[in-house]
Amino acid sequence: MGTNNQSERQQQLAEQLFCVGTAYSALVKGPRHDRNEISSPLLFNDIVQLIKGNSQTHIVKRSPQLIKKINADINLRRIYLQLIKQLTFAQSGLQVAASSGESLVERVTEQFSIKFKRDKTQPSQVYVILTINHPAEHHLTDTLAVHITNNKQVDCLYFPAIDDGRSQLLMEDEDKQFKLLVDANSALYLM
Repeated sequence: MGTNNQSERQQQLAEQLFCVGTAYSALVKGPRHDRNEISSPLLFNDIVQLIKGNSQTHIVKRSPQLIKKINADINLRRIYLQLIKQLTFAQSGLQVAASSGESLVERVTEQFSIKFKRDKTQPSQVYVILTINHPAEHHLTDTLAVHITNNKQVDCLYFPAIDDGRSQLLMEDEDKQFKLLVDANSALYLM
């Protein structure tokens, strides 16, 4: 009889270890998304993780779908904007438009600046250079989320971790995120 009880306890222990391992894996790797990403519901935590710039693969992979859902629903956009304003590290408001259409307007604040430099060999490509004057510790180790908003839409751009106070991306000037970034009616928020 003792062997049956011991056998049952070992089986229960194995089941518990499996459940704990599965739960831990979900926390570390993120949830499995076997369903169609577009049909999966948008959760409040999804918006929070997007705003915080969570760089886990499943969040970054889903960010275009999340942004699309947020842009399509005014209530989600309102929640997104409220959270951005509560969690922001620094922001740049609306900019005065440049007098010439060729010039790209730089964003300069006390906390950060975003400048643009065209690639000399590929004129349609632009280096977007982000400089943070006094970066927080997480800016030095994690990707950096820059949220861009205007009256019509929101978007999120991920910069690599800050190195020596700077980070940069190479973008095409026809990219919709780039157009939103240089739009004088856009506001920028760094997390």
